[in-house]
Amino acid sequence: MKIAIVTDSTCDLPTDLVTAQKIHVVPNILVMDGRSVEDNKEFTRQDFYTQLPHMTTFPTTSTASVGTYQALYEQLFSDGFDQILSIHCSQELSGIFNAASTAAQSVPGQVIVIDSRQVSMGLGFQILEAVEAVDQGVSSGSIAERLQQIRKRLRLVAMLDTLEYVRRSGRVSWARASLGALLNLKPFIEVIDGNVHSLGEVQTRKKGIARLLEMMESSKPLKRFALLHTNAEEDARRLLETLAPDMPTTPLLVNVTTAIGAHVGPNGLGFVALFQDESHQ
Repeated sequence: MKIAIVTDSTCDLPTDLVTAQKIHVVPNILVMDGRSVEDNKEFTRQDFYTQLPHMTTFPTTSTASVGTYQALYEQLFSDGFDQILSIHCSQELSGIFNAASTAAQSVPGQVIVIDSRQVSMGLGFQILEAVEAVDQGVSSGSIAERLQQIRKRLRLVAMLDTLEYVRRSGRVSWARASLGALLNLKPFIEVIDGNVHSLGEVQTRKKGIARLLEMMESSKPLKRFALLHTNAEEDARRLLETLAPDMPTTPLLVNVTTAIGAHVGPNGLGFVALFQDESHQ
């Protein structure tokens, strides 16, 4: 069976990996001042985060249309693929899964749409695991089951510079009532089973980075690791340098895509760890 892998731009996979592994990424939509642009098009991520605090209108995001997914699925079947695995951001956080599912019902071929229950490299690492499984000749049904087990070995934690962007987005109910935004604390969040959970706050960025480092150092043994940031590359590289001597895998450094960054704001730091086994979760 020839199986295609489809995902969306919230996966945060680096372009070179997407190209090398022949992954099909559908860009999400960023809406700014009434104008819609595709995620990662027209401006760099660095430019977006630099401008974000100064925007007079809060940017919003939307999923690509059902028609966009349908057209891609049809093209892949025309190209000779027998099945499609379409793996996406948590449906608690976005309408992407629903758009892909609706499109899958309208094409003459088997499309298995999977909710990763994650976002950013929490999704991206599942994509890479799926690609490995396809290369090994694993069936699409077995890959879907394998991803369910892999999710138990994933951890995504982030320290935000402010809770204000999450609160404005309306995607996280507890953020609306949090005092963290009012007190200018640095909130910690974690994505667990598709939902964003609070891990409390710290008073300063320095204390937050120290706490992140403690979490990272305890996140072993690893199969995959990514350091996430929203235009905080200097801090991210310092963290990687600290971790490098004991890092058993080559880490990825990811400036998070604008479709996520619009909801978390600039100067965020975080990580995604894929453990070798479930015992460290």
